[in-house]
Amino acid sequence: MIEINGHSYNLCLLDTNALSNLLKNKKEWISKINSRFDLSKTFICYSIFSLSELWYTPKLFKEYLNYFSDLPSAVLDGYESIFQKEVDNYNKQNPLLPIVFAPYSIKDPVKNPKEALKYVLETNLFVNRTQYWKNSQKTILDGMVNLIENYPPKNKKYSIKEIETFCFIASTSQIVLRNIEFAKEVLAQKEAIDLNRFPSIKSTSYVVYYKFYPDKRTPELSDVVDIIISSLLPYVDFFITEKNLNHIVKQIQRKHDFLCNVNSFTIKDVLQNSL
Repeated sequence: MIEINGHSYNLCLLDTNALSNLLKNKKEWISKINSRFDLSKTFICYSIFSLSELWYTPKLFKEYLNYFSDLPSAVLDGYESIFQKEVDNYNKQNPLLPIVFAPYSIKDPVKNPKEALKYVLETNLFVNRTQYWKNSQKTILDGMVNLIENYPPKNKKYSIKEIETFCFIASTSQIVLRNIEFAKEVLAQKEAIDLNRFPSIKSTSYVVYYKFYPDKRTPELSDVVDIIISSLLPYVDFFITEKNLNHIVKQIQRKHDFLCNVNSFTIKDVLQNSL
């Protein structure tokens, strides 16, 4: 939940599939979302990574520009920028705002809303970063899969304690890899890194485990975007996604008492109003 001009608003995060489905059937989706979440009190939001996925489908990206240049919504951080916010906030512990910008709030004295949104995206390294993110997907996926061989269970199945240990190791390793200077500063004070101050890292670690470890499913490139988007889950109120990730979120909530702030739904739930 966020505060804007003295009013509280929920954040409803759509994953890439949900956002794409909305753009293909806007009237039905907005009606369903509004009837359940009340758009006068809820912002539709989506990761900058979802926009990078849409970029490679010109027809959908054009629909996005047409529709969301006027519709209240929010673009949320990527996994790198939300992590950096957590680093900067480590000793302050203030509430974090995961929003990068709100497309409908962009004003330009010359350009219409669609042109203004397109200009902002194209002139703020979005296009360049999109290619970088796409090229990095396989490297990221390979790194996640390689963890499996290095952490086998003692018995046939992982215990809850072993899952928690995995989350600790994976989360700590990610923090060190992404910002070693920060890690050195904390360790120099003879303190352990407080992982509770890095909810985005904990979230992705749990999702990596449940994506690949229990049944050793074959990894796909689409898994990378799922995991990246999951870094935002601690910061939103509602999440609309596909069946697999929805199931994972509910497992994490039930088994680890984490991500309890977010209510997760499938795309089918939304369209059938079974919420």
